[in-house]
Amino acid sequence: MNEKILSRSIHPRRYPLTVTAYTRISPKLTAPITLALVTDLHSTLYGPDQEILLKAVHRQSPDLVLLSGDIADHRVPLNGALILLRKLGASYPCFYVSGNHEEWTRQMPKLRSRFARLGVQPLRGNTATLRLKGQTIQLGGVDDPHAFVRSHHSSRLSEKWIGQLQRCSRSLSPDSYSILLSHRPELTRYYAESGFDLVLCGHAHGGQIRLPFCPGGLLAPHQGFFPKYAGGMYELGGTSMVVSRGLCINRLPRFGNPPELVIVRLEPLGKGREGEGDG
Repeated sequence: MNEKILSRSIHPRRYPLTVTAYTRISPKLTAPITLALVTDLHSTLYGPDQEILLKAVHRQSPDLVLLSGDIADHRVPLNGALILLRKLGASYPCFYVSGNHEEWTRQMPKLRSRFARLGVQPLRGNTATLRLKGQTIQLGGVDDPHAFVRSHHSSRLSEKWIGQLQRCSRSLSPDSYSILLSHRPELTRYYAESGFDLVLCGHAHGGQIRLPFCPGGLLAPHQGFFPKYAGGMYELGGTSMVVSRGLCINRLPRFGNPPELVIVRLEPLGKGREGEGDG
């Protein structure tokens, strides 16, 4: 029921970007909502002024643009990230959580302030209540776990991160559709117990290399070889998780694993079928 419904190439010769869409249906919804998930850009440039990526977003007419981390990178100039955020922030409601590479800059207060001036609202252990098309949507977000540790290589999960997630969960109303924005897909134990209807993540880069014998990817950070949650939709009890393969094409090579823009279409019960959409 929860499957990919659309994957098309955009400018495949130079920028092999795909658009992948998913549909979720809920009785908590009264009108359809379209989400654009933008993640793991690492300041990649998609043509002059990000025109290729921006056209892909605009064609989907999203109601919200959600950025789940690593839009910037501690080893790459900010230009690509700032161009994209300036254009998105001027066109859509935009919300953002940090990724590990942004935390590694050790300049997160400055980055968050800069993003906010561009119209991109950070979420840090809080849940925003939004009114979209006459209905209430709750949107929570947590920092990347590396906001709370000193080493780039630490796998320790801080109690402060757990506390952020718990604060988000305590704000939820059982009658409202809820979305959690988080960079890391491997923390499924916590997401399954969070009470959110939908979790949106990135970080895994689709497993970097995809071959017939490892369709889920070869290697992902914090999951190791043959990652379980590298890209796609996953069911975690009463919570669905969508993981984007991300947009980075300026660092490690990708094989059989084109970068993607993810679209999630939320539909009211009785007005659509999961796994189908308007393309």
